[in-house]
Amino acid sequence: MDKLKDMLNKLKEKWKTFNTPRKVLILSLITFIIAGLILSVVYLTREKYAVLFSDLQPQDSQAIIEKLKQEKVSYKIQGNSILVPEEKVDELRLTVLENGYLPSSGQGWSLFDQSKFGVTDTEAKIMYQRALQDELARTIESFDEVEKARVHLVLPDDTVFAKDTAKARASVTLKLKGGKTLPPEKVKAIVALISGSVKDLPKENVEVIDSNMNLLTENLFDDTINGTTSALKQQEIERQFEARLEKDVLSMLETVFGKDKVTVKINADLDFDSTSVTTIKYDKDAIIRSQQKIREVASDSSGSGGGSSPLDNNMSNTIGNNSNQSSNTQREEEITNYEIGQTEEKIIKAPGEVKRLTVSVVIDGTLSDMEKQTIKNIVAAATGYSEQRGDQINIEALAFNTEWKERAQKDLEEMQKQLEKKEKIRMYSIIGSLLFLLIVGIIFFIRAKRNKKKEEEHHIDVVISDALPKPQVAYEPVLTEEEEMDLEKEIRNYATKKPDQVVEVIRTWLAEDER
Repeated sequence: MDKLKDMLNKLKEKWKTFNTPRKVLILSLITFIIAGLILSVVYLTREKYAVLFSDLQPQDSQAIIEKLKQEKVSYKIQGNSILVPEEKVDELRLTVLENGYLPSSGQGWSLFDQSKFGVTDTEAKIMYQRALQDELARTIESFDEVEKARVHLVLPDDTVFAKDTAKARASVTLKLKGGKTLPPEKVKAIVALISGSVKDLPKENVEVIDSNMNLLTENLFDDTINGTTSALKQQEIERQFEARLEKDVLSMLETVFGKDKVTVKINADLDFDSTSVTTIKYDKDAIIRSQQKIREVASDSSGSGGGSSPLDNNMSNTIGNNSNQSSNTQREEEITNYEIGQTEEKIIKAPGEVKRLTVSVVIDGTLSDMEKQTIKNIVAAATGYSEQRGDQINIEALAFNTEWKERAQKDLEEMQKQLEKKEKIRMYSIIGSLLFLLIVGIIFFIRAKRNKKKEEEHHIDVVISDALPKPQVAYEPVLTEEEEMDLEKEIRNYATKKPDQVVEVIRTWLAEDER
């Protein structure tokens, strides 16, 4: 305790030696340090909140908030999100889901998990429709571009009459994420998903609308529009093919003539028609397909063979005589069927074949005919030149106009100079500010040091003056005793002769003493 008291006393004495600016500075620093410590403690010890559920429907939010109130859990509402203490997020999610509070696009097929007695056919149909709508909405929300989805189905009543059967209809409302759009391919996927999930629902009866009230299924299945889109894609493919060839030829020629010394332009005509070619080749050697032999034996009792036809005689061997006795006839026949062998080859050509190429190359400067021919051969080899297709390659040498380039270069240099000037001004301003602060700090430090030195010197002088004995000063009289007596006589004589003036002088002395 004694050491602590000594330390406190030393601090008090040290504090008394400080001047006013230094005292203000020290107090400000102590205040800032204490405030920083308090804020740090408050920030580190405060309760952190995390998102329990977000993007909720109003009815879902109300149900979850009521559940949190019952559990006496502190919560915050931030936009369309509910925040709870971070350490309780997982536990509360399980609690909320177990109690049937499912914050999503709907309960889906879980509607049928709730056992109900006495459900009518109409109620069962409505439950089925709601469950199907919720399940479809969940599936659509899995798309990266979709934030929320609502599906509405119109299911016709079942009937035994085929003529009265109506088709189902569906409408889908999408809330897309910020800055994103849904391409036609994904719109078709959504339509196919809903059409395949609902009975008697053709694709034409599905309408998809985004949050900006744009009908995304408009002209989605129109062949004319699709043909136009296909034509646009073909043009894009042609441009990509031309750009690739131009880049290859340009990079090859710039290595010889230098950068910005060559210009290349290629026009490609591509064939996007898909063709199928079937080739049939016949073999020169015939192939025996089948053989058949027929043998007949006949008896003739008339004894005459004159009635036989010449064809029969040629096709059979007849043995007989001219007598009237009976005769036997025997015939043999052999049939051979031949088949010509063939080979069928079917070739399907994919679209995108090059029909014709036109290449134009312009080089800065002058070229001889031999150099032009050399460049033409190089370009022909690089682009796949074909004379049978009617391809053309034009090589020309012209002087490039570089005025715009020089003007642009001057503008860039001027802009660079301005930027450098601004940067220098900014740097000089910063340096000047730092020098000014440094000078002010030095002046303040010197003054504080001088004041401290003066205070120390004054303190030392006071201490020394108090410590040293005061010298006895001997004052010598200015007048002698005789002179004092003569002066007293003169004053008395003057007071006797002029008393009024003497009174005025005395009054003046008294007034000065009062002041």
